[in-house]
Amino acid sequence: MVDAGTVSSVSGAGFKQRALGVGLVVLSTIAIALVPSLAKLAYEGGSNTLSVITGRSIFSVLITLALLVAFRQPMVIPRRPMRIALAMGVAYAVMLYGYLGAVNYLPVSLVILIYFVHPVLVGFIVMFLGQEKLTIISIGELAAALVGLYLAIGLSFEGLSGIGLALAALAMAVTAIIVVCGARATAEAKAISVGFYMMLSAAVALTVIFALFGTLALPTTPLAWTGFVGVAVASTVGTLAFISGMAYVGAARAAMISNLEPVLGVLFAIAVLGERVSLLQGTGIAIVIGAIFVMEMRR
Repeated sequence: MVDAGTVSSVSGAGFKQRALGVGLVVLSTIAIALVPSLAKLAYEGGSNTLSVITGRSIFSVLITLALLVAFRQPMVIPRRPMRIALAMGVAYAVMLYGYLGAVNYLPVSLVILIYFVHPVLVGFIVMFLGQEKLTIISIGELAAALVGLYLAIGLSFEGLSGIGLALAALAMAVTAIIVVCGARATAEAKAISVGFYMMLSAAVALTVIFALFGTLALPTTPLAWTGFVGVAVASTVGTLAFISGMAYVGAARAAMISNLEPVLGVLFAIAVLGERVSLLQGTGIAIVIGAIFVMEMRR
């Protein structure tokens, strides 16, 4: 017979792991939410998309390698998660170019809305694959969060760039695939190790593309340098935190919590780029936070 104290201890450990996972995903949302505004600062100060994302990817490899050594995590992982991580890296390079490239053609708010449709795709992909069960209530929560996002971002669809829309949509679709694949890889290997090989693959892919097609464009002002370096730091922290948190809470739940990112993105755009929030946008922010709160309370 199992001792009640043992059951309580196991239950408590499980709760702590879930809480850690949620905390890591929330940290990821804060970091990633900064990225579009920081990229905009870099572009306005003379840089370009390939320079920003290639520099960011090289920085990410160095930081992730340092973390591997510092925390004594394995460099060698099983073949299957290794292959998944390397493929994720190539996909991640595509996502970076789409997401941060779209900022050149569209308002940051519109790029954010299109990109953050990916939690819905993640939910339906994992349901289709039978990895997680989605109920009618869960689907309703996702729908409510998207309605809130639409209101929070307060969009105008006049005079939009087709290239920008295509880049943002590409980033959205690829991100959904990365999230699902990442959940599978981190189930078989340490999250930080998976993250390292993903970052390495992305850096190699982007370096080759930059060497063939890119033009080095470094920032010309201190504010632009802040954006350039900030993209590297924020996106690295955000990506590693998301992968690590997803290992504890699963792909669908992590994607749902990440709906906070566009809300925070709007708030950062207000602070960094001087945008304003209307009453309707404030209502949308409240709906998103409410949907996430309800989802967490039911678990």
